[in-house]
Amino acid sequence: MTVAIIVILAVLASITADVCVLSWWIKRLRVEAVESLRETVDGEKVYHVEDCNYFGTLSRGYAQLRGNGILALTDRGIHFRMLLPRRYLFIPLASVRAVSRPRSFLGKTRAGELLRVDFADDEGREDACAWLVPSPEWWTEALHALRAGGEPPTVPPPRA
Repeated sequence: MTVAIIVILAVLASITADVCVLSWWIKRLRVEAVESLRETVDGEKVYHVEDCNYFGTLSRGYAQLRGNGILALTDRGIHFRMLLPRRYLFIPLASVRAVSRPRSFLGKTRAGELLRVDFADDEGREDACAWLVPSPEWWTEALHALRAGGEPPTVPPPRA
């Protein structure tokens, strides 16, 4: 009986240690992504920055993994830094063709609306990306306002 308890406690201690190390690592990746994004947008007017979950790029097809990252809206466009793999995407405001809030993208879905941005890539081909963000309404309104030459609405307060 005591051997079983010792084994259970050892397993629980190992799991706890693994969770702590993983949590620390993810926080470190996020800090690195924020610092990298800060350097990238230096000199641009930043309207809003949010944590997000990337659902992929349409042109890359269905075999993509979702990933966490940082999404920023500036006076030049949308900047996205993915935590793992370390990936960067920039969509200039002039390239944005449409903004919508679907419930799924590339066969992936989550409860709630996604932010989908249709745009022309560097070669002029139509493409799209989608993210799960805490405030898809704000992003939609902000992108419509900026594309029309106006200012985005006030940034929503963080959700508790």
